[in-house]
Amino acid sequence: MPGKIDLSPNASVRMISVNTDNVACAYLANLYIPIFSLEKEKVLRRYEVHNQISGIHFAHAKKNVIYAVDDSFGLHVFDIRSESKKKFRLNPECENHNVVSTAFSSNDQTIAVSSSTFAGGISDVRGSRRRQENHENVISLYDARYPTNPITTYYKRHKSSVTTMEFYQNGDFLITGDSSGAIKSFDCQLRDEDNACRWERWTTKPISKVGIINKRIVYGMSGREEATVFYDSKGSLEVLYGSVSKTENGGGDSKRSNALFKKPEWCIGLIKGVNDDIPLVAVHGVAKETFISLTAINQEGHRQSTPLLSYEGHSRDVKCMTATSEFLLTGGDDGKVVVQIANFKNPKFGSDALPNHHPLILNRAKLAEIEDYGNPTSSEASEDVVRDSEAPSSSESSKKTSSSSSLLASESPKPEKSKFENSEDSTSSESANPLKMCSEGKIKKRKDERGGDAEKKEDEEAVESKKPKIEEN
Repeated sequence: MPGKIDLSPNASVRMISVNTDNVACAYLANLYIPIFSLEKEKVLRRYEVHNQISGIHFAHAKKNVIYAVDDSFGLHVFDIRSESKKKFRLNPECENHNVVSTAFSSNDQTIAVSSSTFAGGISDVRGSRRRQENHENVISLYDARYPTNPITTYYKRHKSSVTTMEFYQNGDFLITGDSSGAIKSFDCQLRDEDNACRWERWTTKPISKVGIINKRIVYGMSGREEATVFYDSKGSLEVLYGSVSKTENGGGDSKRSNALFKKPEWCIGLIKGVNDDIPLVAVHGVAKETFISLTAINQEGHRQSTPLLSYEGHSRDVKCMTATSEFLLTGGDDGKVVVQIANFKNPKFGSDALPNHHPLILNRAKLAEIEDYGNPTSSEASEDVVRDSEAPSSSESSKKTSSSSSLLASESPKPEKSKFENSEDSTSSESANPLKMCSEGKIKKRKDERGGDAEKKEDEEAVESKKPKIEEN
């Protein structure tokens, strides 16, 4: 590792999807969809399409089936075991509409499609009638089993083009980001848009990517420069770090971001980290350079001063990324897919490290903070917690940056630790710690041995002093 798979000498890799058998598919700008093996590092077959593809996804249960949506609402279904392919029209009443992005639910039931315009065939809340309307920046939902008619559409909340979408791991919630910097979440089980909108936040830059880390941790990347991370659980939303607003006009600013990637740096996304102390890892690099770096981000959003790994990447710009529990895949304008190990416990991780890290990515986190905000150690951050039927609560939490080479070893308490635990449903208690209980037992035993006669004498005196009281009673 890393492995390099050459898909095309002259076409950009725009998007990638991987199934559980480590077979991947990609969409190339020359209207081809190659199917390739990560283990063999070779192309197995190719499909040709006649329109630009806006989203491509492997089914989860049927791991050999691929769903691809083109920019004119065409749904292409491929079975990679053969040359079989089918094409449907998502809502046949729609023609010549520009599909921007798509998402496919983990339960294989729902396809979400965002388009710059959408007209005709919009189902009402009851689903009993269809009305002819024309809207911009629309999210339409389809049943993957019967994709010819939309289940419902959301067209009120987003005022700009929805550029990126992902379904949560539960298959029902959807996170979206648009070109104005808005990040929103919808419950796709609900047809009425006002009821379906779970929460919304605004950043100052266009959202280049939204992503899912685990069941509760989601993030958005603003212009490939700033990461905003959310803890979304049980009707409450907390901004762990990120410069976002609660209102469109910028009111109610929440915590500022420490995960900054100032030009010429870029960051294409985040992946799951090593442990609770370094729960997230950024995938980033420097413009016009060929390497890719993986840098840890701690619970407060501070970047590690030195990357975990820098390795040889793409000769041209990186356009997309996707990650599984084992592998990280990036696609670039050079027509190649670079495969890297994403399981940091794998003994092979780091075996392909470059001898030196690029100087522009060393200690960049602190420099970026100072450039944007001044001295980062003198700032105050407020929590952004929104609960059902409660006003947002805020608390002072001054953040300290470490002067050592690693920002991971922070002495400040980490109240968010449980939010990043690899076992998300685990409930650890200090009093139930067997190591601590064992240690306390040994200390008590040594104390009893060292006390000797003096302690016995004190105990006897205490007993004697209590006897009259007992007799009186």
